[in-house]
Amino acid sequence: MHESFTRAADSDRAAVAEELARAHAEGRLTLSEFDERTRAVYQARTYAELTALTADLPSSAPTPVKRRSNALFKVMTGAWFAASSINFLIWGIISLSLDEVLHPWWVWVAGPWGLALLVARQGRFGRSS
Repeated sequence: MHESFTRAADSDRAAVAEELARAHAEGRLTLSEFDERTRAVYQARTYAELTALTADLPSSAPTPVKRRSNALFKVMTGAWFAASSINFLIWGIISLSLDEVLHPWWVWVAGPWGLALLVARQGRFGRSS
């Protein structure tokens, strides 16, 4: 069905209202424009009506899903770094206590996990959204 006839949901209206609030906070809309458009958001029935209310605004900031994705990636990278550092430290202490350099077994922990993070990062930043 054509977008102009597709009915909008309450969640769609809420998303557009948030986008308008962001634009108002950035100074892109005056208070009267914001008030007028917000009223129109809750009267809109179709996606076309909602799209028209934000057509003259620049693209919005990253969506909450992208922000959560970035935060999760940072947490995973931090966990990888911590685990790799601990394993490297244990390897170093054992090597020093035995007075010989052992096989770098810590690479088997850090390598695959680090490679998985690298591939995930490349996949995430390599695609256009």
